[in-house]
Formats: sequence, structure tokens, C-alpha cells
Amino acid sequence: MTRLANIDFDSVAPLYPSDKVAGRVAGRGEHFEWSPPPTSVHSADPIEHRSPTAAERIMPEFVDLTGIKSGRLTVLGMAVDVSANGTRWVVRCVCGSYELRRTRYIKACAAGEKTGNNEPMCQSCAYTKKLRQGFHNPKKAAAAAQAIMEAAR
Repeated sequence: MTRLANIDFDSVAPLYPSDKVAGRVAGRGEHFEWSPPPTSVHSADPIEHRSPTAAERIMPEFVDLTGIKSGRLTVLGMAVDVSANGTRWVVRCVCGSYELRRTRYIKACAAGEKTGNNEPMCQSCAYTKKLRQGFHNPKKAAAAAQAIMEAAR
């Protein structure tokens, strides 16, 4: 008889997934909690943005990207806080989250260069899509397996 045979079903039942997707994800030790990388801006609340000024519009190299839709992203306007690395635009994903993207990225997506097989989307949607396609992170799976083994002791 193994040590696991002594575990009561009522103590394990809440750990069982409730549907097929949850079972597949939980079986690999993955979960849908996501946090953005520290270098990016991702928010469920609207990010403050502005329209381009008249001085910006008359510059020959400036392109107003407001209103452009590319994949799941829609450009709302320029970010209020100016970055030293160039103009950043506030985009809204169809899932309702807001992010900052650079001019170069938006232009490339609109031209179809960046997309390839993937449509442009927020980082949270991209992570969820990777999980649905079978992306497997062995480190997270090992940590989840270790936590289950500790709980079973």
C-alpha cells in the first residue's frame, strides 16, 4: 500500500479540475495567472492618452496612427508621458486591456510585416493563446508537481 492510498477523497476532490481545459492546464502545472514583464505597460484600466498636436502633424516624418486597427489591437492615441526612446501609442485589445506600443511596431503590423501566423494582440491574450496551443513550461510544471507532493505528505 502506498502513502497516497491513505489520502481521503474529500481532501483531494477540490483539487480536481472542473472542465476539460482546466484539466489539461492543471495537468501540466500551468495556470492562467499572468503578470506583465517589468519593462512593459499593461493595464485593465484605460491609460491616459492624447491626440497629436498641430506641431507634430506638420512634421513630414510624423504619421498619425490614431484609429488604426491591426489584429486585435486598436490605436487610441499617443501616450501622455513621453519616452526618451520615441513615441509610444496607447492601444486597446479586444479583451479590454490597454498597452503601450511603439510607432515602429504599429506600422509593421499595419503593413503585415510583424504578423506572420500570429495576429497582433496584447501580451495577456498572447500568453493565453500559447497555453491553448500546448505551450508547456517545464519549470512551472516541476514546481506545481513539487507542491502537490508536499501537500500529499
